[in-house]
Amino acid sequence: MEKEDSKQIAREIFKAVEPLWKKQPNTIYAVRVVMPGFKHDINVFFEWNKIGRATISREVASYDSGNVDAVMDAVEVLKTKYNLTVNLYK
Repeated sequence: MEKEDSKQIAREIFKAVEPLWKKQPNTIYAVRVVMPGFKHDINVFFEWNKIGRATISREVASYDSGNVDAVMDAVEVLKTKYNLTVNLYK
C-alpha cells in the first residue's frame, strides 16, 4: 500500500513541476524537499536558475509529517523514473 502512496506522491510532484520545467539552456533545475524538524509539514519546492542569476523557488506540494516514509520513497521514484535532481534538507 505504501508503495502506491509514494508513486502517487511522485506523480503529483512531477505534474506540478512539469509546467515550470522549461528546459532552457544554461539553466539548472532541482526539486528541494524540506523535512520537518518536529511536527511541521514536509514541503516540496521546485527551483531553477540561469547560471550567474538568482535562484527562483516555487512551492509545489506540502505533505503531513506522518508521510515521511512515503515522501522518501517518492524521492527515489523522482530520481530514477523522472530523472530529476532532488535535494533533501532536514
